[in-house]
Amino acid sequence: MDPQSGVAPIVWLVLLRVAVGLIWLRSGLLKVVGGEYGNYREKLERFASKNPILWYREFMLEQLLPRSLPVGYLFVTAEVALGVMLTLGFLTVPAALIAIFMNVNFRLGCGWQNPSNAPFNYLMIACELLVIFSGAGNHLSLDALLFSAQAGG
Repeated sequence: MDPQSGVAPIVWLVLLRVAVGLIWLRSGLLKVVGGEYGNYREKLERFASKNPILWYREFMLEQLLPRSLPVGYLFVTAEVALGVMLTLGFLTVPAALIAIFMNVNFRLGCGWQNPSNAPFNYLMIACELLVIFSGAGNHLSLDALLFSAQAGG
């Protein structure tokens, strides 16, 4: 790093990775504390009720709604797990890819209810892409510790 340039650019990308991870972790933990594991049936019914994306509404009604309890556990557990993984930089690229998949599905499933939230989903996806392609998981992370130790010995 050039002393004139200030903080190394990778530090900002690591902070971005941690911030995205903390957003996922907070979202999941709020659902855990609020006991939202068990009431996903009502949520899925509400999300599907007037969803203008017909093929996604059918997917929700036919595939997710009959399995609402395991789907609820999966979503909430995934949010917490992604939060921990991204914050600590553990399996960063797979975690960010799954986070993108979840953001796309959240947007398709319930984005119609509050269109003003759409930019948040898009911003999260952009940040997750930056995490993937910038190598933010290669610095100050468990990935760096595990994979550098593995490569070295």
